[in-house]
Amino acid sequence: MISRFNKTTLKWTIAVLALILVVGCSSQNQKDPTTNSQQTTNDNLSTAPSSSSTDLNSIIYKNAQYGFNFTLPKSWKGYSIMSTKWEGLTQEGKQTGETMLETGPMISIRHPQWTPETPRQDIPILIFTLNQWNSLQQGVFHIGAAPIGPSELGGNNSYVFALPARYNFAYLPGYKEVETILGSNPLQTTQITQLHPDATESLLFNMMVLGEQGKVIYSDFSAKTTTIEEVEKQWGKADKTDYVATANGCYATYTSHNLVFGLNKGEQIFEIRSYDSRLKGITLVATKKILGTPAYDVKNNGQEIIGYTAGTEFKVEMVFPQPTTDNPDPVIDHYNVLYPQGTVNRMADDPGRQW
Repeated sequence: MISRFNKTTLKWTIAVLALILVVGCSSQNQKDPTTNSQQTTNDNLSTAPSSSSTDLNSIIYKNAQYGFNFTLPKSWKGYSIMSTKWEGLTQEGKQTGETMLETGPMISIRHPQWTPETPRQDIPILIFTLNQWNSLQQGVFHIGAAPIGPSELGGNNSYVFALPARYNFAYLPGYKEVETILGSNPLQTTQITQLHPDATESLLFNMMVLGEQGKVIYSDFSAKTTTIEEVEKQWGKADKTDYVATANGCYATYTSHNLVFGLNKGEQIFEIRSYDSRLKGITLVATKKILGTPAYDVKNNGQEIIGYTAGTEFKVEMVFPQPTTDNPDPVIDHYNVLYPQGTVNRMADDPGRQW
């Protein structure tokens, strides 16, 4: 038999062991929440959104006045902006010393490490009104002594932005980096929602002047004298080509150029449509006010199409959403230059289209 002392001792021993077990279990339970919390934190860190490499490695110069943004490497942080002017002389003026015909702003983005002692290559951006750019393309005036003109970087509904010819002829430090920057399409345009009345008038008149040559604005191809083969030599095959019976021909779409060409069976281009975003400041009311009552005015399928005669051979048509109570003065959707004679099919005794 176990003595009373031994029983008492046994009871205390069991109690101590129980206490040790309770404390041990309690300590073990206190560690688990800490472990779980650390795991949750790590999970949160691993799934948190991170900035893209583009955001981390680039900065953007924004110009609200003219409507464009320009992406620069992060190493250009602290850049400065230099504002000067470009000057355009008549073609004869290069030899005769005549006064300049046109002038406009030039913005140069300057690297932060540029110093007078060690100049670096700037990024120069010439800014033209739409009228000036068209005049430049037609050879009305010339900029600089280079035999080639500025190269277009982009444009919106009020301005065209271009790079001067031979801008890097001095091979200053950093010129290769600037070439790399320009090769990445760094300039992005933003639309100016409301054109100044003078700019709208200038744009519309240019559209009519070019229309007399069978051309739409911002394009060198002309209706009547151009075939689709000539377009394909420069731009390749169209994105798609569709036959439209009501329009008397096939239509070849070049999406990246914002142009559609209408062609007849002889592959002669008889119509050119422009969807250029730089037209988006033109409204229906302003067009009728500036160009007068159109010779052609039809409402059909939610559109209002107005047309004007351009010279003796061509027609200019402008397509707007049909005015509504909520939108009484809609913005242009697209416009086209039509060579009506190119739609005639004598074999089928079809007199062709007039509009």
